[in-house]
Amino acid sequence: MKKLLTTSRVSNTRDIAESVFIGVILTALSYVVGLNAGWVSSLNLLEIFAVFTSYSSTYLCVKERRANYPIGAISTAAYMLLFLQNGLLASAILNAYLTPTLIYGWIRWRKDKQTRPVTHVQLQWIPVYLAVAGVGYAGAALISQQFGGTMAWTDSMILAATILAQFLLDNKKLENWVVWAVVNVFAIYTYATTGLPLVAFQYVFFLLNTVYGFMMWQRSKKITDTLPTHADTGVPMEA
Repeated sequence: MKKLLTTSRVSNTRDIAESVFIGVILTALSYVVGLNAGWVSSLNLLEIFAVFTSYSSTYLCVKERRANYPIGAISTAAYMLLFLQNGLLASAILNAYLTPTLIYGWIRWRKDKQTRPVTHVQLQWIPVYLAVAGVGYAGAALISQQFGGTMAWTDSMILAATILAQFLLDNKKLENWVVWAVVNVFAIYTYATTGLPLVAFQYVFFLLNTVYGFMMWQRSKKITDTLPTHADTGVPMEA
């Protein structure tokens, strides 16, 4: 047992180190490409920091590491300030909302040694999720327009779809990656149009990452489906 725990800690530490490395490389790549393409006219340290921490958090999420939550909370705080500066009210509100949901996710996922298994969304819940997301979208768009928000309708789509995707992610539902793909498409258009090239470029990577994340989680589900589980938690016995 001690050997398994030690191996798990080493693996977790390695994944965190890899997330920092990947975050630095992708952020630098985004900046260089944006600079050469003429998209970046000035150095925005807040945008760079938000992009870096978001890359790192996303990598840890794909690796099913619980550490993605505290890093993600730092990233959402930075994004909230960044979007407020650019008049994207729905995106700013979204990132303010994400902080407590990240705490929820931290608790929901438990410890890495007791990772919740990946499951599918039950069909009867799909209309409910879509209806709630639709109401949230319409409400956010109207409020954003009322207070002079920039690109209220696409910005609000990002808000509504992200809340749904994050909820599915926290509950380890495979379909969260499909919803994230929708988020990424709207985000690329919205942030590129409002003068946030590094953020828009990041969402191109995120769109590609949804394919990788879906494949990784699907493989994880196939493995855990073959394992016996604890009756009270549903967690695989050897996790």
